[in-house]
Amino acid sequence: MVLVLVSFITALMMQGMSYVARANEAFMGESDLRQTRERVFGWFGDAITFLSAPEPSDPAGRFRGDALSFEAVTLNSVDRREGVPVPFAFRLETQGDAAELIYVRRIEGRRWLLLSVASDAHFEYLDAQGQWHSDWPPTPQLADLLPNAVALASAQERLFLMASVQMPRWRMSFDDR
Repeated sequence: MVLVLVSFITALMMQGMSYVARANEAFMGESDLRQTRERVFGWFGDAITFLSAPEPSDPAGRFRGDALSFEAVTLNSVDRREGVPVPFAFRLETQGDAAELIYVRRIEGRRWLLLSVASDAHFEYLDAQGQWHSDWPPTPQLADLLPNAVALASAQERLFLMASVQMPRWRMSFDDR
């Protein structure tokens, strides 16, 4: 009788430990995903916050963007070369039900897959009048200006990540002094 009781208690304890182990594994997986998302969103925000305004009439340094990608020059790149102007791009590439957020080092042509988001994810650009646009520049007159903010949005994920540009939105030329 005692042997049956001990084996029953041991079986219950083993089931309980198995349940705790599965719950812990699920929690750790969710925690890793959340930590990765926070890190990537921080990189996105830092790169946008420190965008560098292009030289007037310098097409290579201009901020250009559409709903699925944008490219510019930042003083705070993802690979952390702070203060050094680095040409970069963020791209969204749809893969079935998801889109991959990719960071591109334009000079070196390196691509880093950062995160998977919903397939409806897209970029939006805020102008000085508070209007959102799916392309930048929305007019040729704004070609040498930076947007006020850039957003990564997805209705499926209920995601709207906005990063505002903190640096001057245009570069002074020697003639402006």
